[in-house]
Amino acid sequence: MPKRRPPSLAKVRLARVVFGFGWLAAMAVVLTGPAYRYGFIDVIGIQTAFGLAASAALAAIIGGLALSLLLPARDQRDTLFATFLSWLYRLAVLGVFGVTLAFLASRVVPGLGARTDPERLLSIAGVGVMVAVLIGFIWAAAQPAGMARPGLLSTLLGVTMGVTAAYVPISWRIAADTLPRINDVSTDTTHPPDFTALRVQPGGGNGGSYPGEATAAAQHAGYPDIRPLHLKEAPAEVFARIERVARELGWQIAASEPAQGRLEAVATSIWFGFQDDVVVRLTTVGDGCRVDIRSKSRAGISDLGANAARIRLFFARLQKDRDKDRHKAG
Repeated sequence: MPKRRPPSLAKVRLARVVFGFGWLAAMAVVLTGPAYRYGFIDVIGIQTAFGLAASAALAAIIGGLALSLLLPARDQRDTLFATFLSWLYRLAVLGVFGVTLAFLASRVVPGLGARTDPERLLSIAGVGVMVAVLIGFIWAAAQPAGMARPGLLSTLLGVTMGVTAAYVPISWRIAADTLPRINDVSTDTTHPPDFTALRVQPGGGNGGSYPGEATAAAQHAGYPDIRPLHLKEAPAEVFARIERVARELGWQIAASEPAQGRLEAVATSIWFGFQDDVVVRLTTVGDGCRVDIRSKSRAGISDLGANAARIRLFFARLQKDRDKDRHKAG
């Protein structure tokens, strides 16, 4: 049997290029957050940076997986385990390419996107890449020392960074295409809670006015689960819990008025520093109360589902906190 030839210099250099694309994509995604947070770029800058990062990441992933199939070659010293890993790796890579083609087709071919789940295909492709990379690392470790290992490891590291970097911009893109194109979500779209304190504060972004019927219709179609929360408890007790949960979530309280049943706060995302205004309204209803919440982004046309997710989390934490209080009392 022929002995394994070491990888050519051209292949090793291509492996370094793949690693460079992966590193570039990862750095672009990591640095975009602080750059926006501290005012170096705006929302358009984020879109541009993410576009470049996604392109570099895809180049690293697709180029790296294709190149990795060309780097190793058979050797008479290969064990049965190494041979098994080599074929398993090839099958994993071909599977990833197949799912990726299906994802791209769902985005391009009219009508195909309605019959498929692009987000699920993307998740399957991402998991497939990580499984292939894991097999590839084990395969590289199983090869004889000095035989194709440097180029293969560089390629796999580049693919890993590419997958990690691609997740954020691609998931944001899918969210922008599939979720309602709104940035104001309220449990009461007929009489949404008004902002008072945040409306007059410097930098209070949106001014508090509700966009209107088009936004309400889009919300009802996209987020039918966003509804008021009804609790059979004293309003004073519920309001104390509302304020406690808001602080636990890291919101900056701008106004807390138990007598009026209104709390206003600013929620700031950790990495990018996106600021969203939140108002919670408590209304007495019979022997209990009704909790309404409205969350409105200061920047962007679409919130990518962030405001709806915040309302769901707030209600879940509020009910969890109630159950905890009942457990203590019992």
